[in-house]
Amino acid sequence: MTLNNPERLLDRFAYIETVLFWGDGLTAGQLARTFDISRQMAQKIIEQYRKQHPRQMHYVASRKRHEAMDSFEPTYIRPSPLAFLDYLRGQALVGHYRDQQDWSDLAVTDVDRLLRPDLPLIPIRLVLAALRSHKTVMIDYRKKDLEPGSMSARVISPNHLVFADGRYHVRAYCHKKKSYLDFVLSRIAHAETASEDWVPSEYDGEWNEFTEMQLRPNPALPVSVQTAILRGFEKGKPGIRVMKCRKAVVHYVIRKLLADDQKYRLPLWCLVSQK
Repeated sequence: MTLNNPERLLDRFAYIETVLFWGDGLTAGQLARTFDISRQMAQKIIEQYRKQHPRQMHYVASRKRHEAMDSFEPTYIRPSPLAFLDYLRGQALVGHYRDQQDWSDLAVTDVDRLLRPDLPLIPIRLVLAALRSHKTVMIDYRKKDLEPGSMSARVISPNHLVFADGRYHVRAYCHKKKSYLDFVLSRIAHAETASEDWVPSEYDGEWNEFTEMQLRPNPALPVSVQTAILRGFEKGKPGIRVMKCRKAVVHYVIRKLLADDQKYRLPLWCLVSQK
């Protein structure tokens, strides 16, 4: 069944490459346990991968496992340390959602998850359903500038999910203000379906347009610190960190990067240009 399902097969191939590239080799039993399939099916998948990619792995009899060859080049994954660490974190979050242990042998302790506020079940289900089905929803929204307990009711057309500042937002068209705004999900106290026509994001200029920011380490910092924080970000122009993002999320990026560092009591970065 798996061999006749291209999507599932690619998923298995990506796992094979992940274990070959980042792990200690692959066994049919390991693949079978991970995807809850028979060992016979796992062996067929390994042979199918080997047939399609003959110079990727070989079987090491002394270790009883398949290992990557010197000519190995990933086809289904990105050979990026940061992407792999994000993948591990994502797998850990999936395991938390399913209330089961993550399959990876590298556990990630996600402190950010401990710091996020809980979300009300019923209104968030309605908002996410409206996002998925392109419907409008009426929400009671607790704004920062209102008195505690005060609400602002409005109809929104949910368009996109955004994770920023350690919390989830929904980018939506606000029928009350007739503009596209971000709404923090934890501030939505009540929601119900609405009858207004859903407005898509094709007219959301700030979402559809991108901007490029150039930043440099704060010259007030010690030179050793400037060198350290720039490592891994420098591309093209020496001493400059280049970032490209949607205009709609620029304020989140700037607020994060230009905030005072707890240790040095000043921002680590300075904005050089934005275009």
